[in-house]
Amino acid sequence: MSDMVRETSSKAALKEMKEDYLRMLEESFQNTAEIKKGDVVEAPVVSITDNYLILNLGGKFDAYAEISEYSDDKGILNLAVGDTLKGYVIDQNDQGFVVGKSLTKQHVDKESIRDAFEKKIPVQGKVYSVTKGGFNVDILGARAFCPVSQISARPVDDTTKFIGQTLDFIVIECSENCRRIVVSHRQLAEQDALEKKVEALSKLSEGDVVPGKVMRMTSFGAFIDIGGVEGLMHVSEISWQHVIKPQDVLKSGQELDVKILSIKEDKVALSLKALQDNPFISAMSEIKEGDEVNCRVLRLHNFGAFAELKPGVEGLIPVSEMSRSRNIAHPREILKEGDYVQVQVIRIDSDTQKISLSLKALQPDPWDNISDLIKIEEPFEGIVESSTNFGVFVTINKGITGLLPRSRMRMTDNFKSGDTVQLMVTAIDRESHRITLDYTDRTPEEIAAASRPRSQDRGGGGGPRDASSGGGRDGGYRDRDRDGYGGGGRRGGRRDEEWRKYANEKSAVVEDNPFKDL
Repeated sequence: MSDMVRETSSKAALKEMKEDYLRMLEESFQNTAEIKKGDVVEAPVVSITDNYLILNLGGKFDAYAEISEYSDDKGILNLAVGDTLKGYVIDQNDQGFVVGKSLTKQHVDKESIRDAFEKKIPVQGKVYSVTKGGFNVDILGARAFCPVSQISARPVDDTTKFIGQTLDFIVIECSENCRRIVVSHRQLAEQDALEKKVEALSKLSEGDVVPGKVMRMTSFGAFIDIGGVEGLMHVSEISWQHVIKPQDVLKSGQELDVKILSIKEDKVALSLKALQDNPFISAMSEIKEGDEVNCRVLRLHNFGAFAELKPGVEGLIPVSEMSRSRNIAHPREILKEGDYVQVQVIRIDSDTQKISLSLKALQPDPWDNISDLIKIEEPFEGIVESSTNFGVFVTINKGITGLLPRSRMRMTDNFKSGDTVQLMVTAIDRESHRITLDYTDRTPEEIAAASRPRSQDRGGGGGPRDASSGGGRDGGYRDRDRDGYGGGGRRGGRRDEEWRKYANEKSAVVEDNPFKDL
């Protein structure tokens, strides 16, 4: 009895398994039957033959795709068994479904163009001629028009290079009878580039050294393709030497290794300079503060001139370090780009890799024999350099300037640069290099009036009252330095003043270093 029960249970189980199998098979047939031409499919690759990729759609029939259609420009297939392939169902035959990147003449007829337009299915076409504003394209046996702006994701310089090319297009306009068809290859190219870019960005990291290709150049840098992603190499990151235009160093199509400096969303900053030895480090073993060097003037700015000491190593000659004998408003007054000049290294900042140079340091200092050049209360004829709210600067001798304080000027005085004036020296401060001037024909009344203490200058400008009275004289000259006499506060504002500080102040802090603003 028990044997009969077991036999009956076994038959029931087999029947149930058979019914489940048939149900699953029927469902797979139904799923397969639901697939139709134009559908987008994603299926695993189960086999690869010499010419085809065999796909499993989960039904009775497998699908296949041509290997040539999914190979890259070099004919290399980047798919393997187990990978997922994405495409469009473009036909069905006894062997199964045909999957491709786009519809072709081989599998569809002209009526399918309307379906491709409505379902946004790519179609294959051949560019056969150039017409006004674009190209004539053979799309599945029909004539279509592709505007020149839609043939490529990049600007087109030569339209003839597209003639004869077979490309994938998306139909962007199609009349009811398909008499007017407008297509675009650009939309597909941009979509493909975006997918490659996202994939490529996921594999990149800051600090990586990657191969790249120069795609195009602008005045501010070069755009480099690093495998599906375009990064920008700023002109300052091309070389340690100063580069004016990227075209001076690079060529379109040039292949080179670059370093990734930063990645911010989809923006990648690249550097070629980062892969080169820093010439400043090796130069510091040869150049010391106080050395005299011959250098070439590279660039002129209102605050000074940049000069090349060695290839890739530059220094700054501030305007305040250019001459002892004259007030330099702009370096162009005494220098030209390309000039070779002898300078002294007056400061090296190893932390910021900046070097300050001086022409003036190699010129004779008139203050070394100031007693021989000028005498106290000895009349002289001077030339007005400039007028300020605290007084007038007057050239006494070559390289020697004195100040006629505002408090000693007369009501009728109206000095202009270049005017000649009869004065005399009343005080010499050798330590601070300050000289105070006065008129030679003072009346007793003027002398008495000047000796009375007054809280404000008659000019109302808040300047020192009397340059001969200790702090007043130094204060006037201090304002003179602050305002840029011989240095450039008046000429270039805050930036020039920072350059002057860097060049002249040994104790300048990093925040005052003007190189950071360049």
